[in-house]
Order: sequence, then C-alpha cells, then structure tokens
Amino acid sequence: MNESRSLTGLATTALLVMVMLLFFHACSFPKIIVLNDPLSADEHVKLGRIYETQGKTDLAMQQYEAAVRRDPKSVTAYLLIGDLSFKTGKYNEAESAYEKAIKLEPDNGDILNNLCWVYLKQDRKIASAEEIIQKAMIMTPEHRGYYLDTLGVILLRLNRVHESISALQQAAMLIPADQSGNLAEVYTHLAEAYRKSGDEVRARDAEVEAASRRKR
Repeated sequence: MNESRSLTGLATTALLVMVMLLFFHACSFPKIIVLNDPLSADEHVKLGRIYETQGKTDLAMQQYEAAVRRDPKSVTAYLLIGDLSFKTGKYNEAESAYEKAIKLEPDNGDILNNLCWVYLKQDRKIASAEEIIQKAMIMTPEHRGYYLDTLGVILLRLNRVHESISALQQAAMLIPADQSGNLAEVYTHLAEAYRKSGDEVRARDAEVEAASRRKR
C-alpha cells in the first residue's frame, strides 16, 4: 500500500516536471518581430540599379519587386522589372511587367515599344505589334526614329519587305548620329531586309556600316 502511494507520488511529480519543462521550453522560442520596410520605392529602385550595374541581376530584381510592393503604382519599377526580365530571356515576365506599366501610363511610347520587342523575340502577336508601335509614334513622336526601327523589323516579319526597308531608312536618318549603338542595330536590320529583297550589294554595304557604327 505504501509502495503504491509512493509510485503514485512519483508519477505525479514526474508529470509536474514535464509540464514545467514544456512551459519553459515554449517560452524560450524567439518572438517574431515584423519590421516595416525602411526604404521608399525610389530608394529600392536606386539600389536595384546599382546591383544591376554590378551584374547582380537577382538582387536587382529583388529590389525592383520591393519597390512595387512599396508603391504598386511605380511605373519606373515595373519598367525596370520588364527590362531586366527581357535581358535575361524571361519574356513572359517582361510582358506582364510592361502591361502593368502601360495600364498606369498608357501614353508612354517607350513602354509600348518595349512590349513590341517582347512579341518580336517570341515571334508572336506580330500584327498586334504593328498597331502598338504605330500608337507609340503618335504618343511619343520625339522618339519616332527608334520606333521606326522597331516597325521595320515588324514589317519584315510580316514579309512586307519594301515597307520594311523604307521604315528602316527613315530610322537611320532620324536617329541622332551620336547614337552609334542604335544606328548599328538599324543597319543590321537593313542588311537583313535588303538581303530578303534580293539586293545583296546593299545588304553588304549595310553590314559594313553596322560594323563601323559599333566601333565608334
């Protein structure tokens, strides 16, 4: 009988010890502290650009996405997400970002132009791209030369070769002479258009001009 009581007492004591240990163990878990983001959307954008210039594309994207979370109406952040996604070959993500930017700023021809290049890279919605780039030229006429280059490539994809050549020739005349990189692209596209038209002489001349522009 005494032995039974002794065992019961030990069991009770053991149970109390286990409860106390569980209590203190539970109390020992660290508390989760949620801090507000100390950076503004613009600051996230600036930090992202720094990362991007350093080639740290993943960190740059994280900052651009943080900028959007801070300010869902940041056209700049969406545009940067689109541009970086485009550069890294993530065309679906680029398209989504550009579309969001366009909803916020529908009269921005540069974003419309960039969306067209997403379609060109994927070889889809080419007819829609023609309509979009025509709209861009109306919205932002000061960048008409750059958009004519885009139009020229679109027309070439649509097998409207002579119209393509005309658009690209105009682009070469309108883009400033100090924009060597952009002009190199125009002449590269012209070479492709001339070759498709059967004019091999002009195609080679355009290639030479493109190479010359790249060296400047």
